Amino acid sequence: MILIGFMGSGKSTVAHTLSDKMNLPVIDLDKEVVRMAGMEIREIFETEGEAGFRRREFEALDQVGDSECIVATGGGVVTYAPSRRLLQNMDVPVVYLHADFDTLYTRIKDDSNRPLVRSREQVNALYEQRLHIYRSAADHEIDCSASVEAVVSKLLAISQIRRV
Repeated sequence: MILIGFMGSGKSTVAHTLSDKMNLPVIDLDKEVVRMAGMEIREIFETEGEAGFRRREFEALDQVGDSECIVATGGGVVTYAPSRRLLQNMDVPVVYLHADFDTLYTRIKDDSNRPLVRSREQVNALYEQRLHIYRSAADHEIDCSASVEAVVSKLLAISQIRRV
């Protein structure tokens, strides 16, 4: 199962809780990029820009393939067309964790580890730009403003459905 969604949607937190329930490993794509690059995300953005980071993110996603695991992607994975195509061709459910902007912004506004978080207006514009992309890339959409347990419960139901 692959989890997509905007910053603050809880992809990593939900993935680890789901992992405990399904007894499957978690691959945090951001951590995988850092491991493969040998540098932190902020450094990648500073030296290679967002385009360089997206290419590295694609490579990490491609290595995951259709392995039996839970993948927590970065919030912008769907903005890179090759990654989007790869997601659509994988034989696992892609789930969009969605919440309204105010909920997500409250979760991320004080996190200095997010290179794309600047002003509320800039983050809102990014959210609006990506909203339709998340929806078009996903097989399922879940409201992530609910508790982690409620989200995981819905994901467990989805895990029983194979992608066609």
